[in-house]
Amino acid sequence: MYLDVHLHSHGKRRYVGKLAEQDGAILFQYTREFLESGINISPFKLPLSPEVKQDPKRTFDGLFGVFNDNLPDGWGLLLLARALRKKGSSLHACLPLQRLALVGLHGMGALEYSPAIDQADEAVSVTELDALAEESLRVLRDAPVDAAQLDRLIQLNGSFAGARPKILVNVTADHRIAQQNKDGEPWIIKFHSAHEAPDTGLMEYKYSIAAREAGLDMPETHLFPSATSPGYFGVQRFDRVHSQKVHVHTVCGLLHASHREPSLTYESLLRLTLLLTKDIREVLKMVRLMVFNVRSGNRDDHSKNFSFLLNKENQWRMAPVYDLTPSEGINGEQTCMVNNKGKDITEKDFLAAAATVDVDARTVREIMQQVDDALENVKR
Repeated sequence: MYLDVHLHSHGKRRYVGKLAEQDGAILFQYTREFLESGINISPFKLPLSPEVKQDPKRTFDGLFGVFNDNLPDGWGLLLLARALRKKGSSLHACLPLQRLALVGLHGMGALEYSPAIDQADEAVSVTELDALAEESLRVLRDAPVDAAQLDRLIQLNGSFAGARPKILVNVTADHRIAQQNKDGEPWIIKFHSAHEAPDTGLMEYKYSIAAREAGLDMPETHLFPSATSPGYFGVQRFDRVHSQKVHVHTVCGLLHASHREPSLTYESLLRLTLLLTKDIREVLKMVRLMVFNVRSGNRDDHSKNFSFLLNKENQWRMAPVYDLTPSEGINGEQTCMVNNKGKDITEKDFLAAAATVDVDARTVREIMQQVDDALENVKR
């Protein structure tokens, strides 16, 4: 099997190269034209060079991280498993390139894969949210689901990662769900999972406001109405700007750092941000995110919850923040450590981490104060 890979970024589509499976290995080669473009879609693990490449460590079943970023995970993977089971197949039998073909043109970011398995566009109305949320819970509980409804959930989910059920919709400026997919801007609407409280959406909405007040780059958010819960959290997609796609790369994919186990420290994230962006302003954004995650009790700070965008000038910048709600973590510890600590993290630890990239103590303390003030408003 083979796939052609295109980068459809900022309104221009370029042929990147070809993925192929051969004797159980996944191979990739850039096209000469793309090499000449100088666009480095994955500078650490898949730098620009003309030879045929493969990942000898097979971190993601042989896929390079930049392509693995596009595969469904969590909720999306569960939907795929259910769909394959209904067809008498299994997720194990669906190889990585086949999964990318299912992603096709509809993945997060700007990479596209062909030949793609076509997916029809779906539109929803706000009155359908409760019904879709209930169907999502049925999938999570492994209860019987109508085949047409399962197909619809798959089409509405795209290839997005994360454990919580979600749908992709277009939303108008006054926060109405557009009835035509060409109207409005692309958003994500999340439903709560089986083990979460019904007010999960409201909680995430409150923390999105706190993040914005704390100076973090948080996209526009909204609480969509529900008859069965306080509401559904919605957020504007940051990988779409004026209906054009933007290339996104998670830290998981950039570094081939597993998100299923603790694999990062904030010191490594700060150094990565400086190396990748070469901009101290972006480093300060990561310092702020570090403080917010720890102070808010968001311990689910794994490698897929940090991303970077490639702008029109082919410069890397931190992506807007996402998935910022309190979570227990493993044994009550941060997934991403600060100053070699996963809990009981103090001002001294923040200062030590920031000092590794020459951010001064006064700046860190100012960030801490702004974050603490914003989080105090959530508790009122």
